Amino acid sequence: MNRNKRWVIGALLVLSLLVFVGCSNDGEELSDMEIFEKAFMQNLERHSFEFTGEMGLKMEDLSTQNQALGSMMGMFNNIGMSFEGMIDGEDQLNPEVYMSGQINAGGFGVALEMYMLEEQIAIKAPMMAQFMGDQRLAEGYLLIDLDDDFYNQEGMEQMDPQDREELLGMFKQFGEIYMEIVEEEFITNNGETEITINDDDVAVKEFEVYMGRAEIRMVLESIPEILEDESFRELIFETVRMSDTGVSPEEVEAEMDEFMEDFDQDKIDELMEELDRVLDFEESYFSMTLYIDEDYRIVREEYDANIVFQQDQEAFSLQIAGTMDYWNINEDINIEAPEFTDENSVPMQELMFAPGF
Repeated sequence: MNRNKRWVIGALLVLSLLVFVGCSNDGEELSDMEIFEKAFMQNLERHSFEFTGEMGLKMEDLSTQNQALGSMMGMFNNIGMSFEGMIDGEDQLNPEVYMSGQINAGGFGVALEMYMLEEQIAIKAPMMAQFMGDQRLAEGYLLIDLDDDFYNQEGMEQMDPQDREELLGMFKQFGEIYMEIVEEEFITNNGETEITINDDDVAVKEFEVYMGRAEIRMVLESIPEILEDESFRELIFETVRMSDTGVSPEEVEAEMDEFMEDFDQDKIDELMEELDRVLDFEESYFSMTLYIDEDYRIVREEYDANIVFQQDQEAFSLQIAGTMDYWNINEDINIEAPEFTDENSVPMQELMFAPGF
């Protein structure tokens, strides 16, 4: 990747995540922005919880000029996913995860189950038996042993625990920085309501976060102010270093300084004009509805997006809708994984060195 572009992608990724991510109640009357900020910052501290969710994806050909494009849209149309699981992140540097789910597309369904533990990752997906040529995977787990020397050789090293801790701290610190510049126009308080989370009725405040053309421009205009913050620069360096372990802080600093020299209103206008050429903003939007309980915890997220791409006489839309529910937030979570043996699992390393793999 061009070194002058890579950190920009990292910066925009972090900004986008913080815009759409989303303290105990002290009895004070809070403004909408204060409620949103408390929930936003508390969400960054969420480490253990149970969850369930579903997501749907639909692609539609809006032009009649390209039959091949229409056929491709049909292949990826009406994809649905449903999943549930839990995360035990009390040790935030080594969280454990369990998830099971189903993916449906084109009339076919694929089941998936995964454990991500401190020393192992185990994945059960019956379709892997055919894909990887080992029938043991039809009912067994694919086992990745993270302590194996194979996964710790040069180029495959895991991030040092101290680096992970520093990165986690900087990410939380940047959340505070971002909340100082987030525009009130991003959010709408839709009032109070009651929803059901894991069979329990929960009183919540409903906030909608919307991203359209105007909001994208606001994010772009905030970049110079954010790039002046040393904590954010450190965060970008750590993000870049994940994919390029040889990069130095001075290199990334120089790239950011070079970018800042040219990033003015004319550059923002140029970027927006480029987006206008490839996106139909009259029809495109992304919104997230956050449901915040009395303790300022985000207990439900609803996603709704319609992105219309256009080029010359061709156009297609990507529609995404999804819901995530969370409960037992920061409570004790106990993930009980089965004992992985030769009878119920296949080591990944064994498959990789098998004849014909």
